[in-house]
Amino acid sequence: MLPGCVLRFVQTGSELVRALDEAHCALMIVEVHFDESSALAALRCVLAREETFPVVCVRDVPCDQSGQAALDALRMALGAVVAQSFVDLVEHCDDEAGNARVRAILMQTLRPR
Repeated sequence: MLPGCVLRFVQTGSELVRALDEAHCALMIVEVHFDESSALAALRCVLAREETFPVVCVRDVPCDQSGQAALDALRMALGAVVAQSFVDLVEHCDDEAGNARVRAILMQTLRPR
């Protein structure tokens, strides 16, 4: 997905804390489901750390109109606080071109500003 990068996948808050303690993090990608609080908990974990790194929130499932409103509110709130980018995978085809667009967004976030 990201050339030259080591990816680490976690599913719980304790796994996230352990992963952040064990190695430098250059970028965090958080899957966002507005019906769960795990994304918010992960972002709170980021805010509590002394080390800073870019955070990208990713949504991978379509939602209805009320869900879209909740996602938009989450995007505004978190964007003002911690998330540098939001990627809606529903807007990108799961093919070579769509994957290249998502990869470009993530690589741009990795570059120092």
